[in-house]
Amino acid sequence: MHFIFEHILPLPRESVFAFFGKPEHLPLLHAGWSKIRLLQHETQVRVGAETWVELTLARFIPMVLGFRHFLFEPSFRFGEEAIHGPFSKFVHIHEFRPQNGSTVVRDLLDLEVCLPWNYGAETTMNYCVASAVKRMFRHRAEALTRLASDGTMAGCASGLAPTKER
Repeated sequence: MHFIFEHILPLPRESVFAFFGKPEHLPLLHAGWSKIRLLQHETQVRVGAETWVELTLARFIPMVLGFRHFLFEPSFRFGEEAIHGPFSKFVHIHEFRPQNGSTVVRDLLDLEVCLPWNYGAETTMNYCVASAVKRMFRHRAEALTRLASDGTMAGCASGLAPTKER
């Protein structure tokens, strides 16, 4: 199943890319949607770097996910694939494109759920996983707007830490 999400942020591409390039910012992007706890990560995205997180689904079901970065083109795009979790395929590419002084953040996802049976797999994907992914990215778009407007992303291109605690 393929997904494409786009969001425009009123910040330069370098600041937006720098913010996304630090796995420590993941909880800021998901605050209020799902509890996410970073288990292990490097300080910066690079090819071969791994990020391990624990998500809480339905407010009480923990799920550990592991990702390895396979693509890194500074200021333009980066991508990761799942190496641990419920997906038989999970590829996520983040693209950053300048547009009239702003940045278009584009997410390309290719997902397949690993189910122990074949019957109903497509239905499960369409109704459960697809709707959850769409909700997550709607929430993330709101978080991005908030983080851009409150100054959290602004200092990232210079290497400064986010200015606001969540």
